[in-house]
Amino acid sequence: MSVDLEQIDLTKLIPNAIGHIAFDENKKIINCSGIGIERSKNLEEIDQLNDVEVVDNFAMIEQGPVKICIYKMEGKSIVVYSYSEN
Repeated sequence: MSVDLEQIDLTKLIPNAIGHIAFDENKKIINCSGIGIERSKNLEEIDQLNDVEVVDNFAMIEQGPVKICIYKMEGKSIVVYSYSEN
């Protein structure tokens, strides 16, 4: 089953989401929204996100109040930013 990432706004699907970045195995940005728009311009951040080790296609890291969920599958990465629940 193939999903067209260019047509999805994950901030509308995931509670508390404040942005997302989707990119391919060459680190080419496919789609972004919210704070992901600004963060997608930071090539160092894209490199770091691409290098995160995942378990069962998933990883989660936190940067202060922001939770970053990383999903990787079939050469594509989707990074969703959301506020941590207090």
